[in-house]
Amino acid sequence: MKLILILIILGVCACTKDTKEVIEEITTNKYADITGTFSMNDFEVAKAFILNNGDRKTYRNFDNNNPHYSFNGFEAYLNAEIGQTNINNDPTISDFNQITLRDRNDDLQYYTIHIVRKGDVAKEGITRLEGMKEEKVYLLNPYENDIEVMKNNLKGYLDIIKSNY
Repeated sequence: MKLILILIILGVCACTKDTKEVIEEITTNKYADITGTFSMNDFEVAKAFILNNGDRKTYRNFDNNNPHYSFNGFEAYLNAEIGQTNINNDPTISDFNQITLRDRNDDLQYYTIHIVRKGDVAKEGITRLEGMKEEKVYLLNPYENDIEVMKNNLKGYLDIIKSNY
């Protein structure tokens, strides 16, 4: 009987730890793992598509000359992984670890997709948020909006991006 009770307690503790990690990530509301919806490969293919088929356009005061592509209904911009250290978004200086989408019908609606590649956690100067894991793709939420609504809205944009490659 004691052995069964100990096994039950260990099982509950193990489940609680996993649940706690998931709840903690969601309740921080700073980002959400979207790797299941938009894989690392999807990110890399979309990035290459924008670089090969797009133009350059500045959309924020943080940096300039972002690689850009105009999709049906929204704009997509690439952001350099080392931020202002690569102020002109030169692909020979650094790679791009963010794709920011802006809806043409709502200038205030932005969605930033962030990839954490293998080795990024150890590299200095690469933009990432605490707690992010390597080989994952995240939806950033800097204004702490309803992350579930953001994830649902993002799906339509991602479908359009994927249909172009």
